[in-house]
Amino acid sequence: MYIDGHFSGTDGVNLFYRGWVPQKPRALLILVHGAGEHSGRYSNIGEACMDHEIALVAPDLRGFGQSKGPRGHVNNFKDYLDDLDTIIELFHAQYEPVPLFLFGHSFGGLIVIRYGQIYPHKAEGFILSSPALGIRFHIPFLFKKMLDFISWMSPGLSIQPLKWTGMLRKVRQLKPYFPENPALVQDPFFTFEYTPRWLAELLHNGTHALSEASKFRFPTLCLYDQLDPIIHPGSVQRFLNSIIVQDKKHVMFTEGLHRPWHAHHKHQAMENVITWLNTRL
Repeated sequence: MYIDGHFSGTDGVNLFYRGWVPQKPRALLILVHGAGEHSGRYSNIGEACMDHEIALVAPDLRGFGQSKGPRGHVNNFKDYLDDLDTIIELFHAQYEPVPLFLFGHSFGGLIVIRYGQIYPHKAEGFILSSPALGIRFHIPFLFKKMLDFISWMSPGLSIQPLKWTGMLRKVRQLKPYFPENPALVQDPFFTFEYTPRWLAELLHNGTHALSEASKFRFPTLCLYDQLDPIIHPGSVQRFLNSIIVQDKKHVMFTEGLHRPWHAHHKHQAMENVITWLNTRL
């Protein structure tokens, strides 16, 4: 059964969610999408989970998709964690005592990692897909300092990179950060604008996630690509090597992909997820 609705975020902002729920779920999986995306991009995962009697619920992050809030903006990264905690409490209460798992792709992967580090003992396990622990494009130290200053002075300043696509695409390192699929540009729920505060919070929390890796002590499945053009695989490997847990598994691709769920080997990726979940049910 497909469901959708709204819930109130930590400061009253109206947030949207959608879900795929079987009649008698064996587990509850909360999925957090990547930057710019929305929950509708993961319908294939929702349908696959439902076929295996696993309920999947995916919120749209504040400022993205059909959720309210300034586009591509967050005042404090912890707002994402508090919103996630709210929807977990909302649905876990409905489906107890089935086990809870968290799934995050890219920016969503960073969110669920930070959630696990700050809100312990909420989930039975974590699925990480290309978690945004460090971006591939090198950011000079001076630029980071300037970003922090602008984030403090004008946190809500809207940056719309698509307006400068022609110019920025000439920078080879930046090309992967722009959508190649024309359908994305036409998607009314896809977000192509961000604020300095959002980017600063992303970078700072990627650093914190790595430095506090020892706080993450949950069974973990991680899928990533060694040639990912957006997320630096070295940061993912460093995190996996640093977490103090025996029950951890990684699946590594070598095809230069960032989104295994929208690529030709999505069935292989999904099979790994379902197999990993089934061994814990």
